[in-house]
Amino acid sequence: MRAFSILLLSGALFAAAPGAAKPSVETEQPGDPAGEEELLVQLRAAVGAMREEMFRPGPLVEGWNVGGADPDAELRAAGADRHAYLLEAEDGERSVVLLSDRRIADFAPAGWQVVDSYGSAADAVERPFVHFSYLSPRYVIATRANGFRRDDIDCTDRIAHALLYELPGETMTEEDEHAQMAFRLGLLAIEGVTACTRYTGNRAEGWSARPLLPDGRSLPALELPAERLRIVPLAPVDELMRRPPGETS
Repeated sequence: MRAFSILLLSGALFAAAPGAAKPSVETEQPGDPAGEEELLVQLRAAVGAMREEMFRPGPLVEGWNVGGADPDAELRAAGADRHAYLLEAEDGERSVVLLSDRRIADFAPAGWQVVDSYGSAADAVERPFVHFSYLSPRYVIATRANGFRRDDIDCTDRIAHALLYELPGETMTEEDEHAQMAFRLGLLAIEGVTACTRYTGNRAEGWSARPLLPDGRSLPALELPAERLRIVPLAPVDELMRRPPGETS
């Protein structure tokens, strides 16, 4: 799906879930085989629980494979090197999507610090897009993934590279203590999964999205609060993600 809100959902699931989603085993000393094995068991259980929750299918969506809008065609017609997508949630939170084969680091602000990574910047994908989204006010997840269009819906089947950025000057909260674990578990939970989106709307008014499995069944857990996808002139990522003056969450 074009908007990788599933990573944000994984963070929410991680924060809210009981013990299985928060591996708690501590080895008494490095190399403790029993402790390491138990931790691995807990991690696998957490990943499995998150995957099951996120991708539990709902009913088949009527007409899912016909008449879906094609925002990418509009963006490319406008000039993908001069425009970007701005995805804005009902609460004002913003994320940015770029149709580009450039690296994540080419778009990230200089002051953002990488604190974790997944995959490789050298990993090639056929139809790449780069997505920057908030995990919290202090952390931003950036992904470079493969997208493709089939049956009038847009799908994503692989994240080639992901970076977790820490933003300077933001206060650490209790939830932020688990940011790296949520980042890692979320990526593992969606590894190997194909997720799709059916868009409705137009360039003038923007597009709304419906998450789907490739066979047209809905994904209720991924139906987050109303979001609107719009095409905007390209600008620095941190400026696009920043709330307009006077807006609060």
